[in-house]
Amino acid sequence: MKKVLLSLVVMMVATTSFAQNTVVASLSHGTETTIFYGSNALKDAVAAAESGDVINLSAGTFYASDISKGITLRGTGIDIDEPTYIVNDFVIEIPAEDTNRFIMEGIRCQNWVRTKGSFDNPSFVKCQFNVVGNATESDAVKNILFTNCKITGGINVGGDNSVFFINSFVSYISKYQNGTIMSKNSIHRQPILSSLTQSIWSNCIFYPDKYSEHCLPADAQVTNCVAIGYAYDMFRGMIEHPNCKQFGNYQDVFKEYNGGYTDEQTFELNDEAKTTLLGTDGKEVGLYGGPLPFDLTLSYPIISKMEVGEQTDDKGQLKVEIGVK
Repeated sequence: MKKVLLSLVVMMVATTSFAQNTVVASLSHGTETTIFYGSNALKDAVAAAESGDVINLSAGTFYASDISKGITLRGTGIDIDEPTYIVNDFVIEIPAEDTNRFIMEGIRCQNWVRTKGSFDNPSFVKCQFNVVGNATESDAVKNILFTNCKITGGINVGGDNSVFFINSFVSYISKYQNGTIMSKNSIHRQPILSSLTQSIWSNCIFYPDKYSEHCLPADAQVTNCVAIGYAYDMFRGMIEHPNCKQFGNYQDVFKEYNGGYTDEQTFELNDEAKTTLLGTDGKEVGLYGGPLPFDLTLSYPIISKMEVGEQTDDKGQLKVEIGVK
């Protein structure tokens, strides 16, 4: 795999011919930036990275790489015309002695993403996952944080994991014994509620895939939450569930939603619900309330263009142009 050291946005490099508009991974280490090309660029960048480095990915599809360093991984976003995709399963396992935090933002992961071992504080921001969870029942990754994320296939929480959902959409939660869950201003589709002991829920919305008799366990802590479409009162087994409400139809809560899931679905509340279904902070329940309302705008510039000349010039140099916005 070819790589170049980047000193200017437009530069000349001595190399062989490449196709135009290839996908790229940009590895930043201190003041030095290294560019890797092609669908294996993420693998190559991760292999070359040191703990604390930042890898920026262009739009396009990258093959996955297991990650064992506290790096920051950034994509172009999940709701644009050309997102960053990572395909194939991969495992995140950061050694306990690595003091840098693993952070991922703006990436769509198409397959399994597994956390393994006993490291702390991985953060996933504005990402979309199919299935995510711990690799084995004995794993004990602490304080896994999902902020403004979508988990469309499901998540497995187990071992001594602790998982936090902030203003996120989460489909299907399965849980081993001892795992801890905290969710705030999130939407939960078809959670296996009876297994979710050691859980805290506030300002959330629950709804089933189909007619369901599930209910939250008695020891769950739940405040200012909304349930839609359950066969029975899903709060019935709890001693206390302050300011929680249950509705029969999606239209009682959502502006347009009528079941199922699509990427285009916004889960916006209807006008009445926005003013009457309020969280513990007095703002609306669900994705758009709380201190971190759902918003997929990224916090950093992205690689918007990568053009590589079709052939070298008479001096053996190849023009490479990288656009950032």
